[in-house]
Amino acid sequence: MLLFVGIVGNFLPFYLISWSEQHIQSSTAGILMGVGPILTLILSHFLTKDDRFTSSKLISISVGFIGVLFIFEIDTLLHFDIKNSLQLFSKLLIIIAALGYMISNIVAYNSLKHIDSFTITFFATFFGALVSIPFLLYSETLQPTYINLKALFPILYLGIFPTAIAFQLRYHITKTSGPVFLSYVAYLIPIFALIWGFVLLSEEIFLNSIIGITLILFGVYIGRKG
Repeated sequence: MLLFVGIVGNFLPFYLISWSEQHIQSSTAGILMGVGPILTLILSHFLTKDDRFTSSKLISISVGFIGVLFIFEIDTLLHFDIKNSLQLFSKLLIIIAALGYMISNIVAYNSLKHIDSFTITFFATFFGALVSIPFLLYSETLQPTYINLKALFPILYLGIFPTAIAFQLRYHITKTSGPVFLSYVAYLIPIFALIWGFVLLSEEIFLNSIIGITLILFGVYIGRKG
């Protein structure tokens, strides 16, 4: 199970998000991560014993799905062509990455309660890194990377804070409070994604993104209240 959590909850999301953000705004990626609670509401019904499906959750999922359509840009979906296909594909991969996070949380909750959160974090990260080695070698063969001192700090930051520390907290909360409770951290991801994307990267904030994030958060609210 630790190998599965490492691949699905570590390697897969990191790879998909990193690739996708080359083609879409970071704020768009962050907003799409907001579907995490919606996905968890669905998965928890089938994969856990103490969180069953209800009518309020059905309404929640429906509202959240409409929100996702706004972020995907309905007009783009209706007028699909080669030019926008890469962006649409990147957005879909972000949702798959969010799905990977949610599935690994549920697996950890169901099967790894007897293991302390530090051990889960270590082996999940270790197996995730191990699986990534063939992809690293392939990528470096095609296009070698030259790491300089300027890039060293961001790499260290990504490895320590949003990976090591965040995963430790993630598995601790999953074990103590459950995957549905943990998924509500996605409330904050779209908000910070919009703020930091605008402040640090001068990314545009589109009306459809605001509508989408509002619907997703409202959908999660309905599901939680129910």
